[in-house]
Amino acid sequence: MIRRVLVAAVLGVLVTLFAAGPAWAHGGPIQLLVRGDGGQGITVTATYIRDGHAVDSEITMSYTAVSLSGDTVGPVDLVASAEGQAFYVSKEKLPLGDWTVTVNAVKPSAATATASVTSVALPEPGSSVAAPGGMSTAVLVGIPVAVAVIGVVVVIALRRRRLTTARP
Repeated sequence: MIRRVLVAAVLGVLVTLFAAGPAWAHGGPIQLLVRGDGGQGITVTATYIRDGHAVDSEITMSYTAVSLSGDTVGPVDLVASAEGQAFYVSKEKLPLGDWTVTVNAVKPSAATATASVTSVALPEPGSSVAAPGGMSTAVLVGIPVAVAVIGVVVVIALRRRRLTTARP
């Protein structure tokens, strides 16, 4: 009886220690994932290498970008984004074009990552975007609506015809 209680207690302690194992991995080396934001910005996500969890402390980092023609931008500081923990964004817009971006972190641990990024201009908020093939947006929306209306009219006409032919 006592042996069973001791074995259960030891197993409980071991399970608790192994379940807490990933917390031991916090800290230490970090890895950076560098990407463009779809416009003229740079985004970086930072995780701990040991457990893959988001870095929960402030990270000091910046990027340098080199274009295909040899133009250089930076170093430009990256700041924490309100969009999530361990998610950082560039303070300044990257000039249009194709760039090789290298991010260097110095705190909480040193890390470097490089990625190819294409910087493109995004339309201003409230501006209209041309429809494909020179068609207006009204035409692109109107065509499916017209097809739907014609379909409903045909279905109603066929029902009426079937009802009138079925009567004696």
